[in-house]
Amino acid sequence: MDKTFLAIKDVALKLGVSDKTIYRMLNENQLPFAVKIGGQWRFRADAMEDWINAQTNTETGNRRINSAITVHKAIENGTVIYRVQGGNRDEAIDELLSAIPYSASFDKKAIKISIFANESLVSSSLKGIAFMTPSVERPVFFERTMLIVAFLEEETDFKAMDDIKTSIIFLTLPANRAEQAIIDMKLRRLSMDNEFIEGIKLHMTRKELLSFIQKKEGEIFSKRP
Repeated sequence: MDKTFLAIKDVALKLGVSDKTIYRMLNENQLPFAVKIGGQWRFRADAMEDWINAQTNTETGNRRINSAITVHKAIENGTVIYRVQGGNRDEAIDELLSAIPYSASFDKKAIKISIFANESLVSSSLKGIAFMTPSVERPVFFERTMLIVAFLEEETDFKAMDDIKTSIIFLTLPANRAEQAIIDMKLRRLSMDNEFIEGIKLHMTRKELLSFIQKKEGEIFSKRP
């Protein structure tokens, strides 16, 4: 694709509907990957392409796209890990990947290389929480989209732009680019909510954490523009 973002008219043309229909779909939260830039709706071109293909029964990476994927469901698919050791970011990621219960079926080296392709550009850590995801240039996909939540034993320097040491990692392991973009968007929005940030730092049990995130997603993403 030759553009990073699509406009309303581009998406309408691809779906064969009117601009008015696209606005209605936005109001009903039927379209993922929508962001406002300069007051205008824009859509991630690569993720929208995958989503449109999925709607016409075209599989991406032999996996159907779940455009309704949620953060709490991705955590249910994944795991929550406590007391992760590591004196720096590199060691913490090694420890995290080794601690995943089903890590024997993963290529941990490929995952780490992909993660650090992103992290080497700019740290994903802000307010003490790192939202890590594989690089789109070095993609790694899994049977289903999973989120790994890891609580570090000690606050660790992840070279964050705000200079706050990291205590928690959210690592997305996606099934495809589209679901990766959805989870990334939802985590970014959740991270803007102070109650979410403060709640996450309470080191809740897995059950409490899932319930808390499900509640916050309901509050934030059920709102209409």
